[in-house]
Amino acid sequence: MNVRLEYDLTWRAAIWFENCLQLNDYTATISMITNTSVSEDHTTCMDRINHFVYHELANTVFVHQADREQMQLLAAAGIKFTPLPEQPIDQIVGLVLYCKLNSIVEDRMHVTAMAIQSELGDNIRYLHSEHEDAVLMDRPGWWQDSNPAHNNFKQTGNSKKQVVKLNRTPSWRELELDWSDAQRPTIESNTVVFAKFPIDEN
Repeated sequence: MNVRLEYDLTWRAAIWFENCLQLNDYTATISMITNTSVSEDHTTCMDRINHFVYHELANTVFVHQADREQMQLLAAAGIKFTPLPEQPIDQIVGLVLYCKLNSIVEDRMHVTAMAIQSELGDNIRYLHSEHEDAVLMDRPGWWQDSNPAHNNFKQTGNSKKQVVKLNRTPSWRELELDWSDAQRPTIESNTVVFAKFPIDEN
């Protein structure tokens, strides 16, 4: 039996907008419907959603992906940031989050609707649903991937000595948030076995 659910999310992040860094508090309400009878996977869906919002998006800086110079500066400073396909207004944040959450639950659930608001946006609610025809949702980007990543930015530089390390995002398997029916990899031993063979004197 399919179960309909609603869930509230609140987190703090920042936006880089009109050459200014501004802190913002977000609230989102998501409506979902289960799509599997395996209760363990229902729990995993919710754990994935919580991890993504509270560990990946919390305390990030939302920035337009076309602003490569600013992303270079954020990366060089070791500041977590999240590129968006357009300017980081609430509507765009809501669209990519709606798309990403559906990606990470991988058909075990369906996020059917979302309402998002923020303090900087005067708490006006932006509504998104499965019936929405949004061109942005079809653009390739991290929001289309089922992994926990919120950034696909690649650092570039003019100097070979310029090396910037971005924090690697662990996989769902490493976070122990795989599905109940996921195939576990066979662990192979790195032990080298030395064998002593008799010398053939013939």
